[in-house]
Amino acid sequence: MKRIHSLIAAAAIVAAPAAQAQDAPIVFRPSGNWTADYGDDYCRLIRTFTDGTREMSLALERLQPGGLVRLIVVGEGMRPFRGADQITAQFLPSGTSAKLGYARAETTDGKSFVSFDPVILTAPPAAGPPPMYSREREQEAARGITGFLLTEGLISPVRVETGSLGAAVGALQACADDLLTVWGLDADKHKTMTAGPILNFTPSGVLPQGMVPFSKLGGGANQVRLLIGADGKVTACTIYTPSLNQSLNDRICSLARKRASFQPAKDAGGQPMASVWIGSPMVLGPPVGGGWRAALWTPEQRQVPTPDGPPFAHPIVPDNAFAGSGAAAFSPPSPATP
Repeated sequence: MKRIHSLIAAAAIVAAPAAQAQDAPIVFRPSGNWTADYGDDYCRLIRTFTDGTREMSLALERLQPGGLVRLIVVGEGMRPFRGADQITAQFLPSGTSAKLGYARAETTDGKSFVSFDPVILTAPPAAGPPPMYSREREQEAARGITGFLLTEGLISPVRVETGSLGAAVGALQACADDLLTVWGLDADKHKTMTAGPILNFTPSGVLPQGMVPFSKLGGGANQVRLLIGADGKVTACTIYTPSLNQSLNDRICSLARKRASFQPAKDAGGQPMASVWIGSPMVLGPPVGGGWRAALWTPEQRQVPTPDGPPFAHPIVPDNAFAGSGAAAFSPPSPATP
């Protein structure tokens, strides 16, 4: 399914008021169009930006249909303070600011690589539980976002003027639907799905205590993708961006197939349907005191960058992911050694 093509931005850049900061922000503006890099496991849009002297590439990444989007920044111009574990981020022109976890690495050719925790673009309802993911609501929110401002945690604040994200998010949505088809699932049913698959937690967990070294799971690395049948049973297991050794991942998948069970997804009529579940091996382990694990899969839906769990290190970018994309070329960071 590997496809790379150019996506022309549908709207002009809209200037937005910057938040107050100690120094004037460094402003990065587009130097090219959005480019789509679609693989069998991910959807990624990339665009190069410049402040007139330096370049950096911004990637928007999505791994399945739903509201989470990961931001990845590669290049110069954004320098976190040594020891800073969060960066204050704000959607422009008028989003609420929030502290966002991130992980920093260096590519093999010496460029800075910063991966932020996933963000949710849509605002929450005024009252009641958050609704099911809506493409229309996400599109509406994306059309109104014209950039983002990064302040606290950086040596110098940075403003990135993306222009409206409506067209970019529309492309991510279409790509995520294609992923479902590649995985053998019904993309049309997922558009009207009323409930996603829910893992049935047990005291012992799917994976035994101590089996997985949590320190190797940073930045969304080693994500477990499970295909779930209409009966709630696991039908297939794949690891995305592996950071653990092959034998350990083989065991994770073997135990997931044997021991994991789910409340199946529900279609528009409330009937069980086949779907997909993607998550960290941490969630498949025994319950952890404090209950943080449940929060990992029900992120608070605010129109601010929202972390999807504990602080993560960088995700592993597929080889040559940005090659030929029109974005600044770079090599991915090296995977962690188990």
